[in-house]
Amino acid sequence: MMIIASGKPKIWDKQPELGAVRAAEAYTGTFHRLSQAYARKFASEYLILSPRYGFLAPDDWVRETYDVRFTIRGVNSETIQMEDLKALWKEKGCEPQELVTIVAGKKFVPLIEAITEGKNPLSTPLSGAKGIGDMQGRLKRALLSGKPLPDLTDQEKRGSNK
Repeated sequence: MMIIASGKPKIWDKQPELGAVRAAEAYTGTFHRLSQAYARKFASEYLILSPRYGFLAPDDWVRETYDVRFTIRGVNSETIQMEDLKALWKEKGCEPQELVTIVAGKKFVPLIEAITEGKNPLSTPLSGAKGIGDMQGRLKRALLSGKPLPDLTDQEKRGSNK
């Protein structure tokens, strides 16, 4: 399972008259679009993690725009709450022990760890990136080359066996 972040720019920023749209169309920022292209190319399935709606499949509906963000500490009074995130995680059919690849910034790692209660191994291919530009560059290179980013979970395991 791959998890990508939703992002602040949304389709309603340029087309405010639109009603509900599919999650795959709702988020229009460069990082989200690159993450979505990466997920479509390299994952059998992916979910979009929204601070308002929680886990969204690409075909789930997003009713309207919003301006809510997860913080470095995770959820807050404006976001979806942890109990709801955990329930959605189970509802979406995510199995314990299934590898979860997080294609998002570092603040999402502890959030996903808390949601999965440590029952899923996590891959963080954007770890060590020096910011959004570096993450976007890595995603672009992977898409152009047709080669997925290294699974840093496996790299760390190999490194510890030396």
